[in-house]
Amino acid sequence: MLDRIVLRATFWGTLSLISAAILFGSVESLTVPSFVSTAPFLGALSLLMAIGGWHLLHRELLHRMQDDVALRDRMRRLQEAMHGNMDGMFLLRAIRDTDGELTDFEITDVNGSGSVLLYGGRRELVGRRLRRDLPAPLGASLFERYADALVMHTPLIEETRVNRRLVAASWLLHQAIPTSDGLAVTLRDISAQKREERRLRRASLVDDLTRLYNRRGFMALAEQQLRIARRQGKDAVVMYADMDDFKQINDTHGHAVGDRVLAAVGRLLQDTVRDCDVVGRLGGDEFTVLALDADGAGARAIQRRVDERLSVLNASGAFPVPVGLTVGFTRVRPTDTAGISELLARADQLLYQRKRRRRLTRMSGETAPAMPANVPTRVPASVAAVARATVLSLPVASSGSPSTFTPGAQTPHVA
Repeated sequence: MLDRIVLRATFWGTLSLISAAILFGSVESLTVPSFVSTAPFLGALSLLMAIGGWHLLHRELLHRMQDDVALRDRMRRLQEAMHGNMDGMFLLRAIRDTDGELTDFEITDVNGSGSVLLYGGRRELVGRRLRRDLPAPLGASLFERYADALVMHTPLIEETRVNRRLVAASWLLHQAIPTSDGLAVTLRDISAQKREERRLRRASLVDDLTRLYNRRGFMALAEQQLRIARRQGKDAVVMYADMDDFKQINDTHGHAVGDRVLAAVGRLLQDTVRDCDVVGRLGGDEFTVLALDADGAGARAIQRRVDERLSVLNASGAFPVPVGLTVGFTRVRPTDTAGISELLARADQLLYQRKRRRRLTRMSGETAPAMPANVPTRVPASVAAVARATVLSLPVASSGSPSTFTPGAQTPHVA
C-alpha cells in the first residue's frame, strides 16, 4: 500500500510542476501572437487537475490511515480476546514448498491457556511445526486432518481423549477453523464434563446399593454380549437368583440388615463369576448373571461355588439369620434367537420350579410325631358295645373258658 501511495504522490507532484512551468511561460509570451497563446488555459487546466488530484490523494490517504487505525484496533481487540480466552488458542501458518505443495503447519501465535495445556511457554511453542517437532504418530495424524480441513475448507470439530503426558487434560474439545492460508485451532479442556457424564451414565446403569448393574444396565450390556457370543458361535448361560425368605429378614431384623444382606449377596455373586461375565440386580432380592462361553456344566459349577460361598458366609455369623439363595439357569446356544427378556423369563420359571421341588422335599421329610406307648385310646361307647358283642360271639378257646372282653383294656384304633 505504501508503494502505491509513493507512486501516486510522485505522479501528481510531477504533473503539478509541469503545469506551473507552462503557466508561467505562457504569461510572459502573451504579447507574441502565436499558437502558444492557448498555453495559459492549458496550464490552468493542468493546475486544476493537479489540485484535484492532490485533493483526491489526500482523501485516499485519510481513508487509508483511518482503515489502518481501525485494522490495528481490531487486531488489538482480537489479540486481547485471544490471550484472555480460557480455551487454548493457536494460530497455524501453512508451510508450502516451491511447487506450492503443503508440507507442514507452523505455530505463529498461542495464548496463555494453550501454553499451559501443552506444558510450555509461548516462546517455546511459537515457531514449532507439527510434523517436524511433535511425536511422529500425533504430528502426522494432526497434519493429515488439518490438511484435509484446509483443502476442503471445512472446520474440524471433535471430542477426543488425549494422553496426559502430552496434554494437561484427559479429554479435549478440538476445533480447527480454516483461514486464508492456515488454521485457527481451539482446545478446550472438557475432562470434568466427561467425568460428570460418566458419573450420570453409571448412576443410570448401576445399582447404588450393590454397585452391580441395575435392570437397565444389565439388559443393555447383556444384549450386546449375547450378540457377540452368537457371532462367535459360543454358548452362554443366563442365571436367575432369588433370595430365600428375604421378606422375613426385613420384617424381623429391619431394612438396614436387609440392605447389608443384599450388598453381601451382590459381592458374593460378583466374586464367584469371571470378570467377563455380567452380574446385575434386577430389583428387590432378585439377581441375574450372564455367564459367557459356558454351558450347563459351567452353570452347575457356578451354582456349586455360590452354595460354598454362602455356607462360608453363614458360618461366619455376619448376619443374625442364615442367607439362602435359589438359582435357576437356562442355556443359550448360538442358534437361539431369543432376547434377553425371554431368556430371563425362562430362567425365572426354572428357578420357581426348583423352589417348588425344594419346598415339597422339605414338607415330605417332616414326619408326624409318634403316639406314646401305654396310652389308652378313647373309643366311643357305641363302638365299644359293638366290639364287646363281637368278642362274646367268638368260639371258646382250647382251655375251655370263653374269651372275655375287659372294659378299659386297649383295643385297636377304629377309624
